[in-house]
Amino acid sequence: MTPTTDPYATALESVLRGVPYNSATEYLHWYDKSDPDPRHGVACIHQTLYVAERAAALGAPQAVILQDMRHIAAVFEDDGAVVVLDPYLMHLTPIVFPAEAVARGHCEVEVDAAPVRRDEQGGEHPARLTAVYRSSGDGYRIRLSYAKYSVQNGAYFLSRHFTLRSENRFDFARFSADMLALLTHPEQNSVSIRAIVTDTAARAVTAEAIIPLKDFAECEFSARDIWLRSGQGVATRNGDGPASDAVWADLERTTGLGREDIEEHLVSAAQVYQKIADHRTELPDYHLQDA
Repeated sequence: MTPTTDPYATALESVLRGVPYNSATEYLHWYDKSDPDPRHGVACIHQTLYVAERAAALGAPQAVILQDMRHIAAVFEDDGAVVVLDPYLMHLTPIVFPAEAVARGHCEVEVDAAPVRRDEQGGEHPARLTAVYRSSGDGYRIRLSYAKYSVQNGAYFLSRHFTLRSENRFDFARFSADMLALLTHPEQNSVSIRAIVTDTAARAVTAEAIIPLKDFAECEFSARDIWLRSGQGVATRNGDGPASDAVWADLERTTGLGREDIEEHLVSAAQVYQKIADHRTELPDYHLQDA
């Protein structure tokens, strides 16, 4: 670690740009016994473990991995300060609670996150991640609230919210003891890949390919079931013209994979889900349009 190197920012950037979020790979790893090309990305759990390992390799202290249900984040205690890295929430800079604020027992910070969206006048609106640290008994809790900008409504809306408690340490062996229950949890109503890409104006935007799993029991999954969602939050069915082609171009450029590779990957994962899930399960609708 050199004096000018920020291990947290460097590790976060490397995972955000180099390790796409992918909810499909675990189906293929656990139940298809295949090893997907790592360029497809990994589940959010592994994104967090990667960023913790990379930050430590760059000189940061070892992270504590804290868990909220099916979600985890990396928390570092560094000379009194507390730093949080959570790549799934796509924050573009580390969350840092300064040592003096931690000593007081309360701190709130807000950082920009992806995607950065444009309004009708061309104004830029990055997503926001608000983090609140509060002492609690002998430990602490950290609340993370991720909000995206709605171009249609001209306002931010809450998309994700997690609470990390210092006593809730993540144990991978315990967490993965029942993968069937995890992978068929009702909240898991899609398989997808999401990459952060840099557009022509150097904004951090997202490109997503998604297969919703609603009514999976009756489906014969194919590439036509894939939807492409742009950084602006607009979803288009696979093959339906320039809008979907533009998202494919972003995904191909960012991952280095071809369109057919990604299509086969997602369809295979959806087929695995269909095999392992209880066909009586009623999954909630997946909200494709996010604009």
